Amino acid sequence: MPNHDGLFDAVIYVAEVTNKQSAGDTYKRNEDVKYPRGKVDGSISGADMLFAIDVRYSINGRNQYLKNVKPANPNIKQIPIVGESILVFQTINHESNLNETFPQWYYMFPIGISSNVNTNIVPTVDPNIEFDLDYPYATKTSHLQPYKGDLLLEGRFGNSIRFSSTIDFKDTYTQPGNWSGINNGDPILILSNGREYKENKQFVTENINTDKSSLYLTSTQKIPLTLGSENQPNSLTGALTPRGTETNYIGSQLLGVSDRVILKARTDLAVIDSPLGIVLNSTGEIKLGAEDAAVSMVHGDILLSVLQNIINQLNSIIQCGSASGTFINLQYAEKAQTQLQELLSSKYFMDFKPYKTEV
Repeated sequence: MPNHDGLFDAVIYVAEVTNKQSAGDTYKRNEDVKYPRGKVDGSISGADMLFAIDVRYSINGRNQYLKNVKPANPNIKQIPIVGESILVFQTINHESNLNETFPQWYYMFPIGISSNVNTNIVPTVDPNIEFDLDYPYATKTSHLQPYKGDLLLEGRFGNSIRFSSTIDFKDTYTQPGNWSGINNGDPILILSNGREYKENKQFVTENINTDKSSLYLTSTQKIPLTLGSENQPNSLTGALTPRGTETNYIGSQLLGVSDRVILKARTDLAVIDSPLGIVLNSTGEIKLGAEDAAVSMVHGDILLSVLQNIINQLNSIIQCGSASGTFINLQYAEKAQTQLQELLSSKYFMDFKPYKTEV
Protein backbone atom coordinates (compact mmCIF):
# COMPACT_ATOMS: atom_id res chain seq x y z
CA MET A 1 0.00 0.00 0.00
CA PRO A 2 1.16 3.62 -0.46
CA ASN A 3 3.01 5.23 2.43
CA HIS A 4 2.76 8.88 3.46
CA ASP A 5 5.14 9.88 0.67
CA GLY A 6 2.93 8.38 -2.01
CA LEU A 7 5.38 5.52 -2.61
CA PHE A 8 4.93 1.85 -1.80
CA ASP A 9 6.35 0.06 1.21
CA ALA A 10 8.17 -2.93 -0.23
CA VAL A 11 6.89 -6.17 1.29
CA ILE A 12 8.91 -9.13 0.00
CA TYR A 13 7.34 -12.52 -0.74
CA VAL A 14 8.80 -15.83 -1.84
CA ALA A 15 7.07 -16.78 -5.09
CA GLU A 16 7.24 -19.63 -7.58
CA VAL A 17 7.59 -19.06 -11.32
CA THR A 18 4.66 -20.51 -13.25
CA ASN A 19 3.85 -20.99 -16.90
CA LYS A 20 3.13 -17.69 -18.67
CA GLN A 21 -0.63 -17.29 -18.92
CA SER A 22 -0.93 -13.53 -19.22
CA ALA A 23 -0.47 -11.45 -22.37
CA GLY A 24 2.98 -11.10 -23.85
CA ASP A 25 6.07 -13.26 -24.06
CA THR A 26 8.96 -13.19 -21.61
CA TYR A 27 11.59 -13.60 -24.31
CA LYS A 28 10.11 -11.43 -27.07
CA ARG A 29 9.64 -7.72 -27.60
CA ASN A 30 6.16 -7.09 -28.93
CA GLU A 31 4.75 -3.58 -28.99
CA ASP A 32 1.42 -4.90 -30.25
CA VAL A 33 0.74 -6.66 -26.95
CA LYS A 34 -1.10 -4.40 -24.54
CA TYR A 35 -0.93 -5.03 -20.80
CA PRO A 36 -3.91 -3.94 -18.66
CA ARG A 37 -3.28 -1.16 -16.17
CA GLY A 38 -5.54 -2.68 -13.56
CA LYS A 39 -7.66 0.03 -11.98
CA VAL A 40 -6.34 2.62 -14.43
CA ASP A 41 -7.98 3.06 -17.81
CA GLY A 42 -6.05 2.12 -20.92
CA SER A 43 -3.14 -0.26 -21.33
CA ILE A 44 0.66 -0.46 -21.18
CA SER A 45 2.75 -1.20 -24.27
CA GLY A 46 4.59 -4.50 -24.45
CA ALA A 47 7.83 -2.56 -24.92
CA ASP A 48 7.50 -1.37 -21.30
CA MET A 49 7.02 -4.89 -19.92
CA LEU A 50 10.13 -6.64 -21.17
CA PHE A 51 11.20 -9.93 -19.49
CA ALA A 52 7.98 -10.12 -17.45
CA ILE A 53 7.02 -13.45 -15.86
CA ASP A 54 4.01 -14.89 -14.02
CA VAL A 55 4.33 -16.24 -10.47
CA ARG A 56 2.34 -17.70 -7.61
CA TYR A 57 2.93 -17.16 -3.92
CA SER A 58 1.14 -18.39 -0.83
CA ILE A 59 -0.07 -16.16 2.00
CA ASN A 60 -2.09 -17.49 4.93
CA GLY A 61 -2.52 -20.78 3.09
CA ARG A 62 -4.04 -19.14 0.01
CA ASN A 63 -2.27 -19.06 -3.35
CA GLN A 64 -2.00 -15.69 -5.02
CA TYR A 65 -1.35 -15.33 -8.74
CA LEU A 66 0.69 -12.39 -10.06
CA LYS A 67 0.86 -11.54 -13.74
CA ASN A 68 3.61 -9.72 -15.61
CA VAL A 69 6.17 -9.40 -12.84
CA LYS A 70 9.15 -7.38 -14.12
CA PRO A 71 12.86 -7.79 -13.28
CA ALA A 72 14.05 -5.49 -10.50
CA ASN A 73 17.47 -4.96 -12.06
CA PRO A 74 17.42 -3.70 -15.67
CA ASN A 75 21.18 -4.12 -16.15
CA ILE A 76 21.88 -7.65 -14.90
CA LYS A 77 19.28 -10.05 -16.28
CA GLN A 78 18.73 -13.56 -14.98
CA ILE A 79 15.25 -14.66 -15.95
CA PRO A 80 14.23 -17.55 -13.68
CA ILE A 81 13.09 -20.92 -15.01
CA VAL A 82 9.54 -22.19 -14.51
CA GLY A 83 9.40 -23.90 -11.12
CA GLU A 84 12.19 -21.86 -9.49
CA SER A 85 11.56 -19.78 -6.39
CA ILE A 86 12.26 -16.05 -6.40
CA LEU A 87 11.73 -12.98 -4.23
CA VAL A 88 9.01 -10.56 -5.38
CA PHE A 89 7.97 -7.16 -4.11
CA GLN A 90 5.63 -4.37 -5.14
CA THR A 91 6.53 -0.73 -5.67
CA ILE A 92 5.82 1.96 -8.28
CA ASN A 93 5.83 1.55 -12.06
CA HIS A 94 7.24 3.73 -14.85
CA GLU A 95 4.08 5.83 -15.16
CA SER A 96 4.21 7.09 -11.58
CA ASN A 97 4.92 10.77 -10.93
CA LEU A 98 4.91 13.36 -8.17
CA ASN A 99 1.13 13.57 -8.15
CA GLU A 100 0.13 9.91 -8.33
CA THR A 101 1.70 6.48 -8.15
CA PHE A 102 0.83 3.21 -9.84
CA PRO A 103 1.79 -0.27 -8.57
CA GLN A 104 4.04 -2.82 -10.24
CA TRP A 105 5.42 -6.17 -9.05
CA TYR A 106 9.12 -6.91 -9.53
CA TYR A 107 11.23 -10.05 -9.12
CA MET A 108 14.81 -10.65 -7.97
CA PHE A 109 17.25 -13.47 -8.72
CA PRO A 110 16.35 -17.16 -8.21
CA ILE A 111 16.85 -18.60 -4.74
CA GLY A 112 19.50 -21.34 -4.59
CA ILE A 113 17.25 -23.81 -2.81
CA SER A 114 19.00 -26.95 -4.08
CA SER A 115 22.46 -25.35 -4.52
CA ASN A 116 22.53 -26.25 -8.21
CA VAL A 117 24.05 -24.07 -10.90
CA ASN A 118 21.75 -25.13 -13.73
CA THR A 119 18.33 -25.13 -12.00
CA ASN A 120 16.86 -24.80 -8.52
CA ILE A 121 13.37 -26.21 -9.00
CA VAL A 122 11.50 -27.34 -5.90
CA PRO A 123 7.74 -26.91 -6.58
CA THR A 124 5.94 -25.85 -3.39
CA VAL A 125 3.01 -23.71 -4.58
CA ASP A 126 1.73 -24.77 -7.98
CA PRO A 127 1.14 -28.56 -8.31
CA ASN A 128 0.27 -28.22 -12.01
CA ILE A 129 3.47 -26.66 -13.30
CA GLU A 130 4.37 -27.59 -16.86
CA PHE A 131 8.14 -27.36 -17.22
CA ASP A 132 9.76 -25.74 -20.25
CA LEU A 133 10.23 -28.49 -22.81
CA ASP A 134 13.02 -26.61 -24.59
CA TYR A 135 15.15 -25.97 -21.50
CA PRO A 136 18.16 -28.30 -21.01
CA TYR A 137 17.41 -29.44 -17.47
CA ALA A 138 19.84 -32.34 -17.81
CA THR A 139 22.85 -30.05 -18.28
CA LYS A 140 25.47 -30.96 -15.69
CA THR A 141 27.35 -27.99 -14.29
CA SER A 142 29.65 -27.86 -11.29
CA HIS A 143 30.16 -24.92 -8.95
CA LEU A 144 33.44 -23.04 -9.19
CA GLN A 145 35.64 -23.15 -6.11
CA PRO A 146 35.38 -19.71 -4.47
CA TYR A 147 38.39 -18.06 -2.85
CA LYS A 148 38.42 -15.34 -0.22
CA GLY A 149 37.56 -11.97 -1.70
CA ASP A 150 36.37 -13.37 -5.05
CA LEU A 151 33.49 -12.03 -7.11
CA LEU A 152 32.15 -14.93 -9.19
CA LEU A 153 29.61 -14.63 -11.98
CA GLU A 154 28.53 -18.16 -12.93
CA GLY A 155 26.21 -18.98 -15.81
CA ARG A 156 23.94 -22.00 -15.75
CA PHE A 157 25.92 -23.89 -18.40
CA GLY A 158 29.56 -23.94 -17.27
CA ASN A 159 30.57 -20.39 -18.19
CA SER A 160 31.91 -17.85 -15.72
CA ILE A 161 33.84 -14.69 -14.94
CA ARG A 162 36.10 -14.73 -11.89
CA PHE A 163 37.42 -11.51 -10.33
CA SER A 164 40.13 -12.87 -8.05
CA SER A 165 43.67 -12.31 -6.80
CA THR A 166 46.87 -14.05 -5.85
CA ILE A 167 46.12 -15.97 -2.68
CA ASP A 168 47.75 -18.60 -0.48
CA PHE A 169 45.64 -21.68 -1.28
CA LYS A 170 47.21 -24.07 1.29
CA ASP A 171 44.61 -26.33 2.95
CA THR A 172 41.81 -23.75 3.20
CA TYR A 173 40.09 -24.78 -0.04
CA THR A 174 38.84 -28.00 -1.60
CA GLN A 175 40.32 -27.11 -4.99
CA PRO A 176 43.39 -24.85 -5.29
CA GLY A 177 43.56 -22.41 -8.17
CA ASN A 178 45.76 -23.10 -11.19
CA TRP A 179 47.70 -19.86 -10.87
CA SER A 180 50.44 -18.73 -8.51
CA GLY A 181 52.09 -15.45 -7.63
CA ILE A 182 54.31 -13.65 -5.19
CA ASN A 183 52.19 -10.84 -3.77
CA ASN A 184 48.85 -11.75 -2.20
CA GLY A 185 46.11 -9.44 -3.43
CA ASP A 186 47.48 -8.89 -6.93
CA PRO A 187 44.44 -8.99 -9.26
CA ILE A 188 43.57 -11.60 -11.85
CA LEU A 189 40.48 -11.89 -14.07
CA ILE A 190 39.44 -15.20 -15.67
CA LEU A 191 36.72 -15.66 -18.27
CA SER A 192 36.02 -19.35 -18.84
CA ASN A 193 33.53 -21.25 -21.00
CA GLY A 194 33.01 -25.02 -20.84
CA ARG A 195 34.83 -27.12 -18.27
CA GLU A 196 34.79 -30.44 -16.45
CA TYR A 197 31.86 -31.70 -14.37
CA LYS A 198 32.19 -33.48 -11.04
CA GLU A 199 29.44 -35.50 -9.37
CA ASN A 200 27.90 -34.77 -5.97
CA LYS A 201 28.30 -31.00 -6.26
CA GLN A 202 32.06 -31.09 -5.96
CA PHE A 203 33.91 -27.86 -6.68
CA VAL A 204 35.92 -27.36 -9.85
CA THR A 205 38.31 -24.62 -10.88
CA GLU A 206 39.34 -23.19 -14.23
CA ASN A 207 41.99 -25.02 -16.25
CA ILE A 208 43.50 -23.05 -19.11
CA ASN A 209 44.65 -26.22 -20.88
CA THR A 210 41.39 -28.21 -20.75
CA ASP A 211 38.54 -25.68 -20.60
CA LYS A 212 36.90 -25.24 -23.99
CA SER A 213 37.68 -21.50 -24.18
CA SER A 214 39.49 -19.19 -21.76
CA LEU A 215 40.65 -15.62 -21.43
CA TYR A 216 43.06 -14.71 -18.62
CA LEU A 217 44.03 -11.15 -17.65
CA THR A 218 46.86 -11.31 -15.14
CA SER A 219 49.01 -8.85 -13.20
CA THR A 220 51.88 -10.85 -11.64
CA GLN A 221 50.64 -14.44 -11.78
CA LYS A 222 52.22 -17.51 -13.33
CA ILE A 223 49.81 -19.48 -15.55
CA PRO A 224 50.64 -23.12 -16.47
CA LEU A 225 49.77 -22.78 -20.15
CA THR A 226 50.87 -25.63 -22.39
CA LEU A 227 52.31 -24.53 -25.74
CA GLY A 228 53.20 -26.57 -28.79
CA SER A 229 52.25 -30.22 -28.96
CA GLU A 230 53.76 -33.55 -28.12
CA ASN A 231 57.47 -33.70 -29.08
CA GLN A 232 57.33 -30.21 -30.59
CA PRO A 233 59.27 -27.19 -29.34
CA ASN A 234 57.77 -24.65 -27.02
CA SER A 235 57.23 -21.64 -29.27
CA LEU A 236 58.46 -19.14 -26.68
CA THR A 237 61.49 -20.95 -25.26
CA GLY A 238 62.49 -23.21 -28.15
CA ALA A 239 63.04 -26.02 -25.67
CA LEU A 240 62.19 -29.50 -26.92
CA THR A 241 60.10 -31.00 -24.12
CA PRO A 242 57.32 -33.63 -24.05
CA ARG A 243 54.89 -30.73 -23.89
CA GLY A 244 56.40 -27.28 -23.54
CA THR A 245 54.95 -25.11 -20.76
CA GLU A 246 55.38 -21.38 -20.34
CA THR A 247 55.10 -21.07 -16.55
CA ASN A 248 57.99 -18.87 -15.55
CA TYR A 249 56.78 -15.49 -16.79
CA ILE A 250 55.70 -13.16 -14.00
CA GLY A 251 53.95 -10.04 -15.21
CA SER A 252 50.77 -8.80 -16.79
CA GLN A 253 49.58 -11.08 -19.57
CA LEU A 254 46.53 -11.56 -21.75
CA LEU A 255 46.18 -15.27 -22.46
CA GLY A 256 43.47 -16.56 -24.77
CA VAL A 257 42.96 -20.26 -25.46
CA SER A 258 40.43 -22.08 -27.64
CA ASP A 259 40.30 -24.74 -30.35
CA ARG A 260 40.20 -21.99 -32.95
CA VAL A 261 41.06 -18.30 -32.70
CA ILE A 262 39.93 -15.62 -35.16
CA LEU A 263 40.73 -11.91 -34.78
CA LYS A 264 39.21 -9.53 -37.30
CA ALA A 265 39.59 -5.80 -37.82
CA ARG A 266 36.39 -4.69 -39.55
CA THR A 267 37.42 -1.33 -41.07
CA ASP A 268 41.03 -0.59 -40.10
CA LEU A 269 44.39 -2.21 -39.44
CA ALA A 270 44.91 -5.30 -37.32
CA VAL A 271 47.96 -4.44 -35.23
CA ILE A 272 50.20 -6.68 -33.14
CA ASP A 273 52.90 -4.57 -31.53
CA SER A 274 55.75 -5.49 -29.21
CA PRO A 275 59.05 -3.82 -28.24
CA LEU A 276 60.68 -7.23 -27.73
CA GLY A 277 59.49 -9.58 -30.45
CA ILE A 278 56.57 -11.41 -32.05
CA VAL A 279 56.40 -15.19 -32.35
CA LEU A 280 54.07 -17.07 -34.69
CA ASN A 281 54.25 -20.81 -34.24
CA SER A 282 52.36 -23.87 -35.35
CA THR A 283 53.11 -27.57 -35.48
CA GLY A 284 51.23 -27.48 -38.79
CA GLU A 285 51.53 -25.05 -41.68
CA ILE A 286 51.61 -21.26 -41.42
CA LYS A 287 49.89 -19.61 -44.37
CA LEU A 288 49.92 -15.92 -45.28
CA GLY A 289 47.41 -14.17 -47.50
CA ALA A 290 44.88 -16.98 -47.89
CA GLU A 291 43.77 -20.21 -46.27
CA ASP A 292 44.68 -22.14 -49.43
CA ALA A 293 48.08 -20.47 -49.92
CA ALA A 294 50.41 -22.99 -51.61
CA VAL A 295 53.54 -21.04 -52.64
CA SER A 296 56.45 -21.90 -50.35
CA MET A 297 58.47 -19.19 -48.62
CA VAL A 298 62.23 -18.99 -49.18
CA HIS A 299 64.84 -19.72 -46.51
CA GLY A 300 66.95 -16.58 -46.65
CA ASP A 301 70.22 -18.14 -45.50
CA ILE A 302 69.93 -20.91 -48.10
CA LEU A 303 69.11 -18.42 -50.86
CA LEU A 304 72.11 -16.30 -49.85
CA SER A 305 74.41 -19.28 -50.09
CA VAL A 306 73.05 -20.26 -53.53
CA LEU A 307 73.41 -16.75 -54.94
CA GLN A 308 76.89 -16.39 -53.48
CA ASN A 309 77.97 -19.62 -55.18
CA ILE A 310 76.60 -18.35 -58.52
CA ILE A 311 78.47 -15.06 -58.19
CA ASN A 312 81.65 -16.88 -57.23
CA GLN A 313 81.25 -19.06 -60.27
CA LEU A 314 80.78 -16.01 -62.52
CA ASN A 315 83.97 -14.46 -61.10
CA SER A 316 86.02 -17.60 -61.59
CA ILE A 317 88.27 -18.32 -64.57
CA ILE A 318 86.53 -20.01 -67.48
CA GLN A 319 88.50 -22.82 -69.07
CA CYS A 320 87.72 -23.76 -72.67
CA GLY A 321 90.26 -26.22 -74.05
CA SER A 322 93.68 -24.62 -73.84
CA ALA A 323 92.13 -21.15 -73.62
CA SER A 324 91.01 -19.52 -70.44
CA GLY A 325 89.56 -16.18 -69.34
CA THR A 326 86.78 -14.38 -67.53
CA PHE A 327 83.69 -12.41 -68.41
CA ILE A 328 84.61 -9.02 -69.92
CA ASN A 329 81.97 -7.10 -67.92
CA LEU A 330 81.47 -8.16 -64.32
CA GLN A 331 79.78 -5.00 -63.08
CA TYR A 332 76.45 -6.74 -62.55
CA ALA A 333 78.08 -9.55 -60.63
CA GLU A 334 79.90 -6.99 -58.50
CA LYS A 335 76.64 -5.13 -57.90
CA ALA A 336 74.91 -8.37 -56.95
CA GLN A 337 77.74 -9.11 -54.54
CA THR A 338 77.11 -5.78 -52.83
CA GLN A 339 73.33 -6.35 -52.74
CA LEU A 340 73.80 -9.75 -51.11
CA GLN A 341 74.79 -7.92 -47.94
CA GLU A 342 71.24 -6.54 -47.78
CA LEU A 343 69.43 -9.78 -48.58
CA LEU A 344 68.97 -11.00 -45.01
CA SER A 345 66.76 -9.09 -42.57
CA SER A 346 68.00 -8.27 -39.09
CA LYS A 347 64.38 -8.11 -37.83
CA TYR A 348 62.35 -10.90 -39.42
CA PHE A 349 63.27 -14.57 -38.91
CA MET A 350 61.70 -17.93 -39.69
CA ASP A 351 62.29 -21.48 -38.56
CA PHE A 352 64.20 -23.82 -40.87
CA LYS A 353 61.63 -26.21 -42.33
CA PRO A 354 62.91 -27.59 -45.67
CA TYR A 355 60.34 -28.96 -48.09
CA LYS A 356 60.27 -32.75 -47.89
CA THR A 357 60.11 -34.51 -51.24
CA GLU A 358 58.98 -38.08 -51.61
CA VAL A 359 61.72 -40.50 -52.63
